[in-house]
Amino acid sequence: MPQSIVPEFLKDLEFYLDRQARDWLAQTGERTPTLPATVDGKVNVRALVAALGRPQSQEQHIFRKAELKSAVNAVAVEQGLKPIGNRLPSEELDKAVADRMRRTDMRSSEVSKLAAEQAAVIVKQRRTIESLREQLRMFEETGQVLRTGPVLR
Repeated sequence: MPQSIVPEFLKDLEFYLDRQARDWLAQTGERTPTLPATVDGKVNVRALVAALGRPQSQEQHIFRKAELKSAVNAVAVEQGLKPIGNRLPSEELDKAVADRMRRTDMRSSEVSKLAAEQAAVIVKQRRTIESLREQLRMFEETGQVLRTGPVLR
């Protein structure tokens, strides 16, 4: 039985979509969609598959596999494009898009939290280094060791 290409396809697709979403957010003023689109404002699946460097025959997977379609639709809806499979019941589509957006929000929240923690550690380390440099300067000038309590308060 042949292996499913969906996990590898999803990995490539998510990397591409993350990059397109970042480019979308980086735009200032009036934003234009960064996903390939048709003239009537739909996602151009053929151009999307070509941008991924995959054969044209694999575009069927985006239409048939819900996880691939919902990943594209989450970014498409954010950029104001019509989602893939617009003929699906809107409740099912809305749920898939909402789930995808929730996962994306959770990831960005985790990254923001991690960045804030790292920034706090950096500030503490800079203060420690500054204090130790001052103690070394005093030692070099006077030859005496300065007895202190904790380096940082």
